[in-house]
Formats: sequence, structure tokens, C-alpha cells
Amino acid sequence: MNRRTVGSLAAAAVLLGLLAAGSVAAGTKDRLTEQNNKCRIVVGTIKSNADQCDRSMAAAIGQMLSTALANEDRFIVLASQDEVAELAGEIELAESGMVEAGRGAERGLMEGADVMVTGAVTSFEPEASGGGGLLGAAKSRLGGSVGVSSNTAECTLDLKLVDIRTRRVIKAFSVEGKSKSWSTDLTGHGWVEDVALGGALGSYSNQPMEKALRAVLAKAVERVAKDVPQEYYRYTGDGQYTQDYAAGGGDDARGSGAAPAAGGGDDDDAPLQTASSGGGASAGRAAGKSAEDMALYTRCDFVPGDRTIFCDDLDREEVGEFPSRWNLVDGVFEVARKGETGWILCSDTGHLRPELPDAPFPERYTIEMDVFENGEPHRGHWFSIMLMEGDDVAIEFFFGDGIRTRVLVDGVEKASKELPHRAGKGRHTMRIMATSTTFKCYLDNERVGNIPKLEGVAPDGIKIRMDRYDDENNPMLMTGFRFAAGGKTLRDQLAQDGRIVTHGILFDSGSAVIKAESYKTLADLGELLKADAGLRLSIEGHTDSEGADDANRALSLQRAASVKDYLGSAFGVAADRLEVKGLGETKPLGTNDTAEGRANNRRVELVKI
Repeated sequence: MNRRTVGSLAAAAVLLGLLAAGSVAAGTKDRLTEQNNKCRIVVGTIKSNADQCDRSMAAAIGQMLSTALANEDRFIVLASQDEVAELAGEIELAESGMVEAGRGAERGLMEGADVMVTGAVTSFEPEASGGGGLLGAAKSRLGGSVGVSSNTAECTLDLKLVDIRTRRVIKAFSVEGKSKSWSTDLTGHGWVEDVALGGALGSYSNQPMEKALRAVLAKAVERVAKDVPQEYYRYTGDGQYTQDYAAGGGDDARGSGAAPAAGGGDDDDAPLQTASSGGGASAGRAAGKSAEDMALYTRCDFVPGDRTIFCDDLDREEVGEFPSRWNLVDGVFEVARKGETGWILCSDTGHLRPELPDAPFPERYTIEMDVFENGEPHRGHWFSIMLMEGDDVAIEFFFGDGIRTRVLVDGVEKASKELPHRAGKGRHTMRIMATSTTFKCYLDNERVGNIPKLEGVAPDGIKIRMDRYDDENNPMLMTGFRFAAGGKTLRDQLAQDGRIVTHGILFDSGSAVIKAESYKTLADLGELLKADAGLRLSIEGHTDSEGADDANRALSLQRAASVKDYLGSAFGVAADRLEVKGLGETKPLGTNDTAEGRANNRRVELVKI
């Protein structure tokens, strides 16, 4: 196994320094690397399967990838096998007696990686002759979006993430970087700005191919950070391993039964990553209970629709680009990232419309949209979800100043409510639950509008208005938009189909802790079971195909177990009436190639036994 270099001799020198420092500790072999929720990773051999890329160029790309990963603060990037050989020589020198006592490198302190990145260059098309082979160490400060020009350069990497202890492939994917002269699909990733254009690639310095290489490396780092499962981030405060890793042995930690770390819910204080800011994602926290406190949601009757019609998780969007599944009406918008979550950032007041299917609205439907409030002392932005009839606004649900809500029908105010307190810093959810003749809307757990009778309203589209205050450090953000069709009641599903399919039991990404917004669905299930003492159900968890198969099966089983635990503790349902299964991604309802398909596949089913 040829393990590629961390990126420079300087990195090796730092590692040597750490090894030497470790030997000074009084009779202890302390772990030497900072270990705050990080994953230990190494880049293996990057081969060339492209005509215009030789072996030395592929190796240089591997070296650049190592350096780029080292710049992403979620990883501890370890030295290559070649460098380890050099370090072994230093250890031998220390043991020879020629080095000052207590100052030499020591055996047994080198750290092992958990994940290896390996793969091949499958496309390498410079279309531009080089400019001088002495520029291999040149650096470029490349960030943000660049203007459009002509000549095209492309580079594609096929990469695998491999669990080193088990040899299992965790994930395989392709990433592509393109550059047209000095325009590129790279939009501001800080990980690659200072990566030296290595060795054999130096002839492409200041050419379109350099930009294509930096773009493909930025995408590679982003995909690695996204696709490495949370359980591999094993190193927490004071240099301690988590229980998963301490158990050791040859078993994959994902099979241990420990809950994977939660993600997507702890982004309130994460820095905002835009085209110009760079930055990376933050690790989630481990789940320690089966459900959040649902006390605040016991009076909320919102239940999300069963079939997702449009959903945009922004997972596969490029930072700095316009969100590809939306149509611009006016204003300025781009994709940004805050922690692990993709957001639509509004930098100039305007309107967006989701690209909905050309079809009438269903008889029953729900709409959900998350907005970010920055709290005091910042002013609260104005958000509106507008239901359209052609180009006219039929119904508008408004939330503004962090405290005010109102509903207008054909421009006439029908409901208005001020929240008891201003919404605090963090994510807040605007929700609509409607039929052809009724309309309810919610802000978080609070119902703020209820129109029991609508006449002559037939929406055929949706428009979002974002009206921002131009305050410093007060970005206006929106994410998590979902439009779904309502369906049969739980009781009707069970009577007619012998099973219940629900998307109303919610979890954060990677978490088995039930979110408080799930209360109404769980309460309906609890009442159903209490009303029929002979009813027995198999609770089956399902995921989409994102992430490793084993991790998805384990996560889906843990989520099913959380539902069983909650029904038992909250509604007194006997444990022998409920079974649990974790089916992961093995039984999708539809494709995993679209955000809508993935949303529909993430579900809990309850099957009559």
C-alpha cells in the first residue's frame, strides 16, 4: 500500500516535532494529535486512467488532496508510508544513543488511520499548453466566482473511502472540475487556496488546468467530509477515543449498536460559508435519548404530507452558485453553507419560485420552510410564502421582525398574531397545512393562522419573498423547503393496506433521536394502539441511499427502536406488542437520484402483525 504524502516536508517536520515532544512526557505515551471530533485519514495511491495524465501527475494530485484534506479541520491527515519510512529512520537514530537523552523520537507513538482515500484520475483534458516547469511550488489565492471565458480544461477523479481495519468500501463517488480559461466551477473553498501545484503539474501553473485541478480537489474534500460517517469522528476532548474505537478488535464500529452522531441540528453558531468565505462543516453530537422533549408540541396539530412533490435539501449544490432547482424572479441569491446545512442566502431583496411539476395542487397539501434568525441585537428579516394563481398572490403567509405573523387572502389580512417572545437565534420553521377549502399556518410549535373556509382560491404555484435588513453580520437564510401531498389517515391506511407509511416521525440527519415536531403523528399512533388492545405492529425504519449500507441499516434500526421506546413510555404500549426492524436503504419507495425521492424513502412504516 503506497500511502501518499501529507503534502510537504514541512508537514513531516511537524510530525517529527510532535513525536519528539511526546517522549518528554513523564513515563507516559500520550496521544499527540489534537482530537476534537476528528477523523484520522490518509490518502493512498491515486492511479491514472487518463491518457494525458501520467503516473507522476496522478501522484501529485494525491499529494495535493492530502494537503487540501489537512486544511479541512474535521480531519487528522496522517503521513504517507514513504514518510513513515523516513520517520522510522529517526527512531533508529534516537535509539542509537547519538541523540540527546529524552529528545529523540520514540517507538509506539505513531497513530493509525481509520479511513483511506484511494482512486484514480479518469479524465484529464488540459487543452492548454503549459508554461514553464519551474513553477511547481507556485501558489494561487483563488476564491469566489470568476468571469466567463473560452478554453476548457477538465479533470475527473473516481474516489473510494475505505475502512482500513475491515477493508470495506464505505463510499465510492466521482467528482469533476472544469475551467473555461479563468472561469471555473470552483466557488470559494478555503481548503485549496494555498495548496501548492505539485511537481509534475507545475507546467499547468497559471493555465485553465490549474483552476480545474483546484475545483476538483475542493469538490473531493467536500464529498469526503460529507460521506465519511459520523462514527469515524472518534476523537474527543483530552485526546480520548470514543467507546466505539476503544472496543477495538476487527469489528466495524458501525456494527456495535452505538447510535451514530447526530447532524444538522447544531449549526446555530457555525460560521457561514459563502463563495468568498471558505470554511468547513462541523461534526454533530452523539444522540443520548430516544426523543426530544415534546411538551411544547402537544397542542400543535401539524402533520407533514405523505408524498413529497418538491424538496430541496441543497446537499449537492455548489457554494456561491444560484440554487439550481429554483427560478429567479428578482433579487440576488446564492447557496451558502452553515455547519453541515446548505442554505439559500439572500443578499438583495427579491423573489424565488421552486420548479414545481406542471400539475394542479393536491386536495390536501403541506409546505415547510426553515428560516434562520440571528436574534438580538440584529433586526429580524421578512419572509413570505406566497401561494400563487398565475402571476397573482392568492394567499400570503408572512413572518417578520422575528415576532410578527400574518395571513393575507387576495391582499386582505385574514389573520395576524404576534409571538409571545421574539424568536431566538437559530432555525425556525414556517409551516402550512391546507386543503382546497381550509388553511392553517404555524411558526415552530405555534399555530398562528386558521382560516376554516376558503372560497374561490385555487393555487397553482408557489413564490418565496425574502426582504432583508442590511445589517452587518445578519445574513438572511432559508432552507429545507418541502411541498408534499396529504394522504389517508393512519387508521385508514392500516384498515385498507395493513400498514402505515409515515413521514411525520422526524429525525436530524444521522440521529436516532425523535424530533419534537413528531408529536402529533406519535400521539395518533399511541391512540390507535390504545383503542385496539389486540393490535401488534412491526416498526420498520427506512433511509435513503446516502452513506454506507451498514451504517444506514444500523441507523434505521435505532430509529425504529426509538419509536418503540417512545410509544411505550408515553402511551403505555406493552413492549411485546411492538417489534422493530432496520431496513436501511433496501426497500426504497422510489429513486434515490432526486431530493424528492430521497425524502420519500426516509420514512417509518408500521406493519400489522
